[in-house]
Amino acid sequence: MIRKQIRNIYRKIRYGVRANSESYIRYLKTLGMRIGDRTIIFDPRYTLIDETRPWMIKIGDDVQITYGVTILTHGYDWSVLKGVYGEICGSSGEVSIGNNVFIGMHSTILKGVHIGDNVIIGANSLVNKDIPDNVVVAGNPCKVIMDLSEYYTKRKARQIDEAAGLVRSYREVFKQDPGERELSEFFWLWTGKNDDYSELHESYKQKMKLVGNENIAIEKLKKNESKYYDLKEFLKEIK
Repeated sequence: MIRKQIRNIYRKIRYGVRANSESYIRYLKTLGMRIGDRTIIFDPRYTLIDETRPWMIKIGDDVQITYGVTILTHGYDWSVLKGVYGEICGSSGEVSIGNNVFIGMHSTILKGVHIGDNVIIGANSLVNKDIPDNVVVAGNPCKVIMDLSEYYTKRKARQIDEAAGLVRSYREVFKQDPGERELSEFFWLWTGKNDDYSELHESYKQKMKLVGNENIAIEKLKKNESKYYDLKEFLKEIK
C-alpha cells in the first residue's frame, strides 16, 4: 500500500496533469473540453488530444481512449499553401464522440468528425469521416466492418475458444491453472441464474460495474444459461 502511494506521488511529480486519467480529464475540462462520466484515457502520457481549440471537442459518457490515440481539431497543412501562394487558409473543425465508444490503440481522429453512440474503432484506424451509431469500424481510412449486433454474435461465439487459449497459455508458463481474476472477462461462461450475485468474486463485480449499467448487467446475468456449472468444471474440460 505504501509502495503504491509512493509510486502515485512520483507519477504526479514527473508527469503532472498527465499522471493519470482523472487528473488529465480534470485539466482538459478546465480548458473548455466537454467530457462525460466514466470516460477513461488509459495512458495520458502517450495520448494527444488537441488543446489548441479544446472547446471544439465533445466526448460522451463511457468512452475508452487507449494508448497512442490522437484527436485533432485543426490541421497545419495550410502552411504548404502559404509557402506557394502566400495566403493563410485557416483550419478547424469540431470533433464529437458519442456515448459508449472504444477507440483502439494508435487511432487518429481528424477535425470535423462526429462519432455516434456504441461504436468500436479498431486499432490504427484513421477516422476522417462521420461514424454512425452501433457499428464496428477499422482501417486507414476507416470503414464500417459490421454492425454492433453482428459483432456481438461473433464475440459470444468465440468466448469458449479464447478462454481455453488463455488457460493453455497460462498453464504453459506457470504450470498451474489460472484463477478467477485471470479469467474474470470470461466468467459469464460459468456464472448465471443459479448464482448469488453478492457472492461473486470481486473481479467479476468490477466487470459488472463498467460503463455505468450494473443493474442491467445483473438482470442479464440472472437469466444467463451458463454452459458450465462453475469455473472448476470449465477448467477440467480444457486439455
